[in-house]
Amino acid sequence: MRIDITGDAARFLPEAEALLRRDALRNTVIASSVVNQIDRNFAGTRFLAVRDDEVVGLAQCTDDGRAYLGDLPADSLPAVVDTLVERVENLRSVEGSSAEVDGFLTHWAVAHAGTHRLDYTARLHRLETLRPPTVPGAARPATADDVALCLDWFADFDREIGAAPRALDEERALRLIERGWWWLWEVDGAPRSFVARQTEVFGWARIGPVYTPVGLRGNGYASALTAAVSAVIRADGADVCLFTDLANPTSNKIYESIGFRPVRDFPNYELTR
Repeated sequence: MRIDITGDAARFLPEAEALLRRDALRNTVIASSVVNQIDRNFAGTRFLAVRDDEVVGLAQCTDDGRAYLGDLPADSLPAVVDTLVERVENLRSVEGSSAEVDGFLTHWAVAHAGTHRLDYTARLHRLETLRPPTVPGAARPATADDVALCLDWFADFDREIGAAPRALDEERALRLIERGWWWLWEVDGAPRSFVARQTEVFGWARIGPVYTPVGLRGNGYASALTAAVSAVIRADGADVCLFTDLANPTSNKIYESIGFRPVRDFPNYELTR
């Protein structure tokens, strides 16, 4: 068994595709990260493959030290941790399903004198029967005139959840808008809410982030826009998924009300050496 780590997403994809396809919903984060890097939508992620004749395990890590674990054989986790510690200057967090994360943290503590703290738990949902709410206004794709607003709302979203700011500039934003990935809910000609979608990969397209400014919340705009974008994705022939913060009962209730059902939880831990 050996471990390779690379920033070359175009080389990684054909080698990892069979494993990514095996459970495309569970692997939506890594799959979309690979495609986004190939398409130059985002950058700064390295991809890890565990090999035993073929690829049998997957993970990724951003340049700022945020690791995400895909399906990994239990006996590979010590080597995965050691590889990330060696190759990533400041390994600061890890996220994945409970089995992989528990094995990761055990070796992190024993071999690297590491400690950890639960930051949040992301819950993966899949759309079943779509039930759009009745809300004043209408969905529309964002246009070039909306770039500044969308970038501001992206920044507001990241600040609110305590995430690192995204590497988004006007050129990249325009490219995503041209692909039809950014949407707004508009009431009387004024944008009220924002929804982004990811590219379709192996039959699944993920929604997120979803953002409504604080003063406009409680009107159903985000629910209606999420439902509208979900309908567009389904009309294009893909299934729909999204993540929520398990600690936010409001968002979980909202998405369940329009047809999303929980699939699996992914705890995220802050790491300290």
